[in-house]
Formats: sequence, C-alpha cells, structure tokens
Amino acid sequence: MRKVLIAAVFALISFSGIYAQKVEKLSDVQEKYAKGKYDEAKEKLDKILEDPKSLTVPAVWYWKGNVYMQLAKADTAHQLGYDAAHEAFTAYKKYQELDPKNVLMTLEQNVGLFVLRDIYANKGDHFWGIKDFAKAFENFKKALEIEEYVNSKNFSYNNYSYPALDTTLVRYTAAAAYSAKREDEAMPYFERLADAKITDQDYRDIYGLLVQYHMGKGNTGKAEKYLALGKQLFPDEDYWLGIEIGDIGDDKAKRLVKLEELAKKYPENGTLALDYAIEMRNNTYIYDTKPADYTARQEKLTQALTKAVTTNPTSELAHYLLSEHYYMQISDIEEDLRNIRGTTAADVAKKKEMNAKLDRKYEELHDASLKAYELFSKADLSKMKIQDKTNYRKVVNQLMDYYTRKKNTERIAFYQNKLKELK
Repeated sequence: MRKVLIAAVFALISFSGIYAQKVEKLSDVQEKYAKGKYDEAKEKLDKILEDPKSLTVPAVWYWKGNVYMQLAKADTAHQLGYDAAHEAFTAYKKYQELDPKNVLMTLEQNVGLFVLRDIYANKGDHFWGIKDFAKAFENFKKALEIEEYVNSKNFSYNNYSYPALDTTLVRYTAAAAYSAKREDEAMPYFERLADAKITDQDYRDIYGLLVQYHMGKGNTGKAEKYLALGKQLFPDEDYWLGIEIGDIGDDKAKRLVKLEELAKKYPENGTLALDYAIEMRNNTYIYDTKPADYTARQEKLTQALTKAVTTNPTSELAHYLLSEHYYMQISDIEEDLRNIRGTTAADVAKKKEMNAKLDRKYEELHDASLKAYELFSKADLSKMKIQDKTNYRKVVNQLMDYYTRKKNTERIAFYQNKLKELK
C-alpha cells in the first residue's frame, strides 16, 4: 500500500502571548516532548486537561495531538491499552476547530495528520499479513477516515495530496471487512470503487460481488444498477449470467426456476439455452417416481431443446440431447401401443393413430441423430472425451434403430461398422 514517507520529527514551537498566559504548565509538556519523554509529556498534559479552563485553549489540543501521535508511532508492538492515534486525531481536529486559522499546524504543513494516516495504514498492513482481518479493517478504515478529513481541508504535505479516491486503501478496507465476515460493512467500500467505474479487469469481480450481495438482500434496484455497470465496463455475457444465477447449491428446483427466468430474459444466449435444456432434461427424465405432469414436462423440454440447437447449431451435445429426447418419446409411444390390447374399432383406430405418431417421431429422431452424428464425425476421436464418445455411440445406435424400422440393411451395416470404430 502506498504511504507518504514522513520524517516525524517536529520542530519545537515557542509559545508566547496568549497561549503561555492561559496554560502556564504547557511549557513542561513541551520540554518533555523535546526530550522524547512522551509518556511523561502525556502525564503532564492529562493533568492540564483536568482543568476545564484548558479545554478552550487551542495549544493544549495541538500538543495533545503531537504527544499522542508520538506514542502511537512508538507502539510498534501494538501493546498500548488505548488508541493513541485516535486520541491524536481527535485532538488535532479539536485544535483546528478552536483555531480556524490553523496557525500551529500550518507551520508544519499539518504533518501530524499525514503521520497518523500512515500509522493506521501500517497497522492495517500488519494485521492483514497475520490474517487478523477484523483488526486490519478497523485500522484501514481509520486511515481512510483521516485521508478523507485531510482532503476535506485541502491539506497537502510537501506538495503531496491524497487522491480523491484512494483505490488501494479503499479496496483493502473493503477486502478486510469482507474477509472478517462483516459483509454489510464491506459493501459500501466496494460500492465506492464500483461507482468510480474503474475499467481495470481486476475490478470486475467487485461488480459481481455487489450484484450477488444485493440480490441476496432483495435489493433489486442496486443489484440491477451494478449488473448494468459491470456489463458496460466488462462485456462478458457468460460471466454475468453466472453472477445472476448465483450460488443456488443443490436445490434443483430453484436452479431450474432461475435458469428458466434467465432463458426468457436472454433468449439469444446459447450457453444459457443449453444449460436450461440440460436442467429441464434432468427434471423430465431423472426421477424415482414418474411425475404426474410428465407429458407437460416433455412438451416444455421440446421447446427448450429446440431453442438450444437453434442457438448452438454446431453443438454435438445440443443435437444429441434433442435426439435422446425423441428416443425417449418413442419409447413412451411404444409402451402406450403395447398397452392397447383390445380389438375393438376404437382400439384399432387408436393403434393406427399411435403408429402414425410413432412414424413422425422416428423422422424427428433421424434428423436430430443425423445432425449430431455429423458433428461428432468431425471431431478428433483420439481427443474426444469419454462422455462425448459415449453419446456418439448412442447416436449411432439411434440411427441403427431408425434404419432397422425402415428395413434398410445397407445403412444398418454402415452404422454397425461405425460402432466398431468407436470401441
């Protein structure tokens, strides 16, 4: 983390006039301070502060800021039982409130504030390094608070000013809070970065994180805001779809609903169409007990698979899944035919109707299987994944079944030889 390198040795200020008159013992604090005896300077200063009259004297607060700043700086082992840096920061602000001209601190370019910022930033780095994220967050947050105060006053030191948005410090503050599982406190810092519309690729996940967080909180407005910003700055449709799907876990019903919702929202996205079709296929054909709405699910699956092959015309998997679906429908029709055992005119008519339906379904199977076969045939068999090779064999068997029904021995022999090549 970038820090301002500051020599924290203050030039002694000689007090005269009104300051010396109002606080006669302040010179004792200055003396101890000059000798580096900061603990003793603190004791004398604390006694002075017990007098209510001293609370209105600007120089008292100026010297409290100096003394406590040095104590904080010396606490490299982080063993002080109080937050000396916070005491110093509060004192400096009180001084500047009592002395609007800021005479004493201007003489030193407000260096004490810059030192305090670095003290907190260094502590934040330390606790981050040892993975004490809660303490890292508290220190980064205070460093950032001082930066913002300094900026609000337009202070600079040796011509150095803090950036309007210290992206590194803000990001560390956000990351520390998030790592400490204090998400609600982390998000406002992440939002600062997102609102700045930084195009660095490293910032893409910040938008994704904000979308998921606000979706989980039911804050649709903010979720949509950061989704739109993220898409604008980092065009990657599949990434943002993954963010919108979120972490559904093993809840298959919830995943199906979400994929269906997104498939309607992004009708031209091929990856989404295929993912939804796969989920719909599992919802239709993988079960312990055949669902009551089985036929309705098949009809919905037909629509999903048709969309999948339309948006993924060169996908072997999409065409195979469609052929598999037709094959399952053929099996269902054949089962229905077997269950018609009567010989009445109604039964005969029903069988004729079912056979005509079966013929049409076999033609659909042939078209889908042949397309899948053609795509599989173009692939390098030696590099083909096991599952793809399995699907390839199933497609060949489907075509063999089709030509068996057609009694086309030539095509049957062709596909039998193809199966041998696939073993």
